[in-house]
Amino acid sequence: MSEASARGVAQAGNDALLEIDRLCVSARIEGRDWQALDNVSLTVRRGEARGLVGESGSGKSITLRAAMGLLPQTLSVSSGGVRFKGSDLLTDGGKSLAAIRGTGISMVFQEPAVALNPVLRVGRQIVDSVAWRRGWGRKQAREFAVELMTQVGIRDPQRWVDAYPHQLSGGMRQRVMIAAAIACEPEMIFCDEPTTALDVTVQAQILKLFKKLQDDLHAGFLYVTHDLSVVAEFCSTLSVMYAGRIVEQADDLKAMIAAPVHPYTRALLASVPRIKGPTKRLKGLSSSAPPLTERSQEPGPSLAEVGPGWQAAPASKEEIELFSAGGEA
Repeated sequence: MSEASARGVAQAGNDALLEIDRLCVSARIEGRDWQALDNVSLTVRRGEARGLVGESGSGKSITLRAAMGLLPQTLSVSSGGVRFKGSDLLTDGGKSLAAIRGTGISMVFQEPAVALNPVLRVGRQIVDSVAWRRGWGRKQAREFAVELMTQVGIRDPQRWVDAYPHQLSGGMRQRVMIAAAIACEPEMIFCDEPTTALDVTVQAQILKLFKKLQDDLHAGFLYVTHDLSVVAEFCSTLSVMYAGRIVEQADDLKAMIAAPVHPYTRALLASVPRIKGPTKRLKGLSSSAPPLTERSQEPGPSLAEVGPGWQAAPASKEEIELFSAGGEA
């Protein structure tokens, strides 16, 4: 771990729920291993919501799936660790992960049509794990499923609790995924674009529900999104990813947004419309993240400390030139 990252983990102390430590993930493509994640390190504390942002292909979803032990066969963890409440989850062949999924850590997936079982009714998929743990009968489990569906904004849940996923709209399937993720009141929730398919009214309702889980359960969140307005509303800390590595992160989201250090962070923020302040022409990102097979396979530079709880990677000459069109945020 870099010196700055080590200090961040030390400061987290016993409040650290999740510690991702120098995580590297490799992808097997045409007989060759390529680095998909490069020494990713971050911490999520109890009651904290950390945003994880970056354009498509930057490695955000891979980070979540690696931490959950849900990588596809073409990807594998090559080095690094993932600790939950101090226990390493990657050293015992997945036994620790299997024991805490749903109760310790749960995940809201980006594509509910793929994540939900097409041959099981959605009510059963929401409460399967909690009903088994609590020894509930079918009637009690069904009532609990209806209650959770109401909480996530599904109208007329009595009608839909016995439906199959294909009978629901995309937004309703997403809300079913969220209900399933919170059913066992987990301590840590991974969110992979959880409100993408929802309108702004339901999105606000879901964020309110997440905030209640923060308050009531002191749950931690690692929140992947492209929507920086959601980050500003829900998250208090932020990590920015580009091309498989974290280029900047801070424990004070507002300070980092006000004065980003890395040119990619500045370009990313400059592409977002602002409601307040003078009107400015938006500046799009000058380039997308390079494909995996076109990235340098050399380890990226370690994060350097910018301020207390704030680190940024030194930008290369190429990155400075590449994102210079992004300008100041």
